[in-house]
Amino acid sequence: MTLSRRGMIISGIAAGGGLAIAYGLAQLDDGDARVKFRLTTPEQFVLHAYVKIARDGRITIAVPQAELGQGVTTAIPMMIAEELDADWNRVCYELAPLDKDYGSYAIAEFPRAFMSPGIAADVTRSAMWHVAPLVGMTITAGSSTVFGNFEYCRTVGAAARLMLLQAAAKVLNVAAADLTTKDSQVFHSASGRTLGYGELAEAAAAIDPPSAPTLKAVAAQTVIGQPKLRLDTPEKVDGSARFGIDVRLPGLLHAAIRHSPVFGGTVTSFDAAGAMTRKGVVKAVQVGTNAVAVIAENTWLAQKAVSEMGVVFQSPPGPAFDSAAAMESYPSHFDDTDVSEIHADDGVAVAMTGAAKTVEAIYATPYLAHLCMEPMGCTALYEPAADGDPKHAKITVWSPSQSTTLSAQNAGRIAGVPAENVQVHGTLMGGGFGRRADMDFVRQSVQIAMQMPGQPVMLTWSREEDVRQDTYRPGTAARFRAGLDAAGEMVSLDFVIVGKPVSADFNARNDGLFKSDPRKDKGMVMPMLASPYALPKMRLALNARENPVPNGNWRSVTMSHNGFYLEAFIDEVAAAAGKDPLAFRRHLLRDKPQHLAVLNAVVDKAGWSEPLAPAAKGGKRGRGLSFTDAFVSVIAQVVEVTVATDGALTVDRVVSVVDCHTVVNPNIVVAQVESGVIDALSAALYGQIDVKDGAVVQSNFSEYRLVTLAETPVLETHVLPQGGHPGGIGEIGVPGVAPALANAVFNATGRRLRQLPVARSGVVSV
Repeated sequence: MTLSRRGMIISGIAAGGGLAIAYGLAQLDDGDARVKFRLTTPEQFVLHAYVKIARDGRITIAVPQAELGQGVTTAIPMMIAEELDADWNRVCYELAPLDKDYGSYAIAEFPRAFMSPGIAADVTRSAMWHVAPLVGMTITAGSSTVFGNFEYCRTVGAAARLMLLQAAAKVLNVAAADLTTKDSQVFHSASGRTLGYGELAEAAAAIDPPSAPTLKAVAAQTVIGQPKLRLDTPEKVDGSARFGIDVRLPGLLHAAIRHSPVFGGTVTSFDAAGAMTRKGVVKAVQVGTNAVAVIAENTWLAQKAVSEMGVVFQSPPGPAFDSAAAMESYPSHFDDTDVSEIHADDGVAVAMTGAAKTVEAIYATPYLAHLCMEPMGCTALYEPAADGDPKHAKITVWSPSQSTTLSAQNAGRIAGVPAENVQVHGTLMGGGFGRRADMDFVRQSVQIAMQMPGQPVMLTWSREEDVRQDTYRPGTAARFRAGLDAAGEMVSLDFVIVGKPVSADFNARNDGLFKSDPRKDKGMVMPMLASPYALPKMRLALNARENPVPNGNWRSVTMSHNGFYLEAFIDEVAAAAGKDPLAFRRHLLRDKPQHLAVLNAVVDKAGWSEPLAPAAKGGKRGRGLSFTDAFVSVIAQVVEVTVATDGALTVDRVVSVVDCHTVVNPNIVVAQVESGVIDALSAALYGQIDVKDGAVVQSNFSEYRLVTLAETPVLETHVLPQGGHPGGIGEIGVPGVAPALANAVFNATGRRLRQLPVARSGVVSV
């Protein structure tokens, strides 16, 4: 086993234990990532796979995580710059090249989220730190960027700083211990001499990384925790930022695609000759079994030609899937004999039977689309081998995806070439929300490019294809039952959910590492399985249904529906127990002081105890509460609404208090929470995908509405960091909005909102 520049040994002490952890042992060729990182700027000196410095002192930080609007191109440089003692004004970023050295350490941090502190968690974490670089998986999902890279990135910065100190010590002929650093400079106070990092970069790059750099104390940090402006904002404002759709290469051709509108359908025939009659069209090809594409000189020509090309599709045998009929049938499957019990406490049935009172509610949420602003697409270049052997060919993709690793694996599989002949260049992307963790558009771009050897081809989906060929959040229905004793205390809880789980579908499509049995998907019963609430004896069950609709990861995944189910039901149980919903939640969090602090903070910021201002013209006002623990962070939210006399709903205000433990950049935290609120409101008020006769009905924004600027409520977000390893922030703002909204509607009208979207609920109108 060799040691790479990323894979240096860093000894640390795990929290709660005394275990020395060897961080980042990697069976990799030393220096490969550094060589790739330097290719874009040969004049700079690479100290580490993540850090290169120019002679003028400019510092470039490699960012292997996907930037899809959430701010990783600022957060990762901040973590490294902190320990590097870098002048933030001289720091810039660069999307990292494809290399195992950039594999995420998120899997090594999962014990923090799912295991109690102690020796077992320490041993597991230590083992995972060895495994992570061997796996070398780079993926941006599950709000894991800061959570998964916080310790590693700071260690990178600390190691690079020590390398610069050692280089300075040689130049000045003094001991490194006599030197200090600040703002990208090394100081020797005894002589008054100063050396800039740019002057030392070449010498420092030749020094081996130290094995155990000491990290700063929290009190000494000057970058982490500060509201730094995002590094990518200027280029996005002036138009120089390069998204996937902005890739430009010599000889670039453009492709548009048309899929079978019916899921599972296949191409029977298409008029390739007819498409070729349009000037500027180069070729018409079949893509897989279910789609055709036109390659042309520009995207508009390609889309026009493919829309007019006579394509005949064959629908799959059997009855066509109908989402309305399926959703209507789901409640009849709550008690099927083949329901999978994911979790069942001893005595839960007896406790339910012996309860003084039983509360039951049935909820449902529809299919949802992602609607990224930049539609799906990818650019690929297939280069045949000189010897004619297909296995010696090369494939290069410019991929706006959430994983360069999965992009490479899928591209290599489609092209039939070994991993060493696959190159992936990551790009910025106009939204992801989990959709770009799927690799269908990468696979298609490679298939199309193989029809044009030696010439790059950019595939761009139309908006209609983007809506109708998404990987959707599944429609689900769930039933909650709670048993209460005579004092209104919960003594039992039963939850069963019916729907098609995401994990098995996703992994089967995308060369996923973790194959799973959909009948045993624990994610479908979260957050109850790991709730901070003092819940009673529980039974958590899943009835996994099968259908042809491709399911994918939608922002906050199962929490996007289960968060609604749990927090809406908690309000119902509180009402049945004759208790205030706030007091009821406080009781459930009685043993969780940090969680309780977040709950107390949101009711304080929202003025929960103060009466709402009266509604105009006889309408009614209401406020609702929710609490969410997910993605290793905690959030509490209050929604205020007005219901007019005609039943029209207006969302007036959303107040959020979030604890992500340690904040890297508060500006990014607030932006992510509030963007999540907007996503969640769009879904709760309007979001629904319908499948009729096997095909998606909606096709564009006109039929799949999003919240407009005029409808956006007052948003107030407060950050309450309580210390510790940082949690995720990109998805935590989503789950609690729908239940807080539903609880506010009940507070205003006395009517329960148990089905989404609001627009189709019949309870209120929007």
